[in-house]
Amino acid sequence: MELRKRSLTRQIDIDNSKYKSKKQKKNFSKIKSQIEDLSGEIWFELFAYFDGQSLINSFSKLNSSIESLLNDYRLPIHLNILCSNILIPYPLNSNQIISLKIDYLHINNNQIIDISSFVRLRSLSFISINDQQLERISKYSLNNLCQISIESTCAKFIIKIISIYFPNINRMILNSMQKEFLIKTFPHHRIKISQIEKLTLNGRIKLAKLARFWSFVPNLRSFSIINGGVHQCDYWMDEYIISHQKFPSNLSFIHINICDEDMSFSNLERLISKNVRYLIISGSMADDDLDDYLSSTNWIRLMS
Repeated sequence: MELRKRSLTRQIDIDNSKYKSKKQKKNFSKIKSQIEDLSGEIWFELFAYFDGQSLINSFSKLNSSIESLLNDYRLPIHLNILCSNILIPYPLNSNQIISLKIDYLHINNNQIIDISSFVRLRSLSFISINDQQLERISKYSLNNLCQISIESTCAKFIIKIISIYFPNINRMILNSMQKEFLIKTFPHHRIKISQIEKLTLNGRIKLAKLARFWSFVPNLRSFSIINGGVHQCDYWMDEYIISHQKFPSNLSFIHINICDEDMSFSNLERLISKNVRYLIISGSMADDDLDDYLSSTNWIRLMS
């Protein structure tokens, strides 16, 4: 009797286990079906969190319908290139690429990467690129390109980049890799009017050079100098150049980091256009100038 009871109990457990297994498979199949039934727009929103290679690694082999979405022209792709191999992973194609990041650290200095086929490209980011490579890329016709980020010592040549190489770019971030930013002039026939509206400089620049810089960016609306900042040079040269500077007429936002404790409030004040309505000041100043920087009267005059 006891043996029969145990046998019946075991059979019931087996039947319950089979039932649960079938139910789990059915639920999984239902969930899988629900996932596959998601609209293309929802999939595109999900894909936006992945770069190109991660998309392929995560989704390309799930099923044919998802793979067809990966090949859809409407899907914007952000691609990172970390070596000399620029092959676009299947099933992606070049006309999907809207954002491209290239790290030249492990790429031959003489190698030029051809990106001319990326006709929808809107954003470019370069790391450790040299001037020759940058000049070559600037000759490609990338009509949709509106943003560039450069992290390289060649980024110190601001005028060459914004007025010769990429005069039609609206937004730019330049990191000079701890090199001093320079305002080097070029023959007039080489310089074009820069269309840049938003510029961020990551590094150091002299006060006098910044005062000279304004005339090259007549369309500038937003300017930031961070992680380094503005410092003074010869006082008398600063005095002359600052008094003759010409601010961009639409400049309304400035973020300036001060990296010189001898920067007086009066010199800082001359660096700020009267059109500016949003101002961020960071950095350090000498104890002798502290009262001037804390004076509400000075700040009201500056922003009035």
